[in-house]
Amino acid sequence: MGATGVWALLMAGGFVVLALLGLAVLADHSRTPRPDLARLRAEADELAAHAAQAQLDAAAAAEQAVLARAEVAVAEQARDAAWTAQETVEQAYDRAWQAALAGRQAARVTDGAASDDEDRERAVSRAALSAYRRGDISVQELREVFRRSGDWDPAQEERERAAERCRIEQGAARRAHDRAAAGLRRAEQAARVAEVAAEALVDEAAESAAEADEALLTVQRHTARRRLFRR
Repeated sequence: MGATGVWALLMAGGFVVLALLGLAVLADHSRTPRPDLARLRAEADELAAHAAQAQLDAAAAAEQAVLARAEVAVAEQARDAAWTAQETVEQAYDRAWQAALAGRQAARVTDGAASDDEDRERAVSRAALSAYRRGDISVQELREVFRRSGDWDPAQEERERAAERCRIEQGAARRAHDRAAAGLRRAEQAARVAEVAAEALVDEAAESAAEADEALLTVQRHTARRRLFRR
């Protein structure tokens, strides 16, 4: 057989191989079910819409988290202001109490030596004054003790009233500080919850966007493949 015959056989064999490969591809294509591109596109559109909504929700949640953290800053300022006010009132109460105590001590020095009965009365007065400072008795009860002991004067009465007013203001300032501190704790808790929710929605939005992109690529891939086989 000459060279021409050999080339003819090789070409014939090549055509046979190509034909077999083509038949195999067609057979495999016929066995693979064709996807429903309309359904795939609808699913991709649905995923894209969900991703867009998730992104909007994430942005809104992030804004709420920022506002919640701003509320924390406001609550911190309120707490600090309440603490400063409490310290001011406590200092005023301490000064008023020291003035009232100095008045009582000055009265005892002025009176000089006292009898046993007077000593007992003054001991009762001192005990009543200590009880008043602890908050165990009211200023009215303290005045009554001093009147019965004959150990009262208008200037001292005014000092005692000033101390009583400061004591009341001190209690109110402490309660105001407690409320401000509780408000700060609530604001911090709300901020933490808002931030966690925002982070979760950001993650969900990212996942939804990735799923939507994957679905769209699937549709595009099958569309391109279908066009290829139609040629």
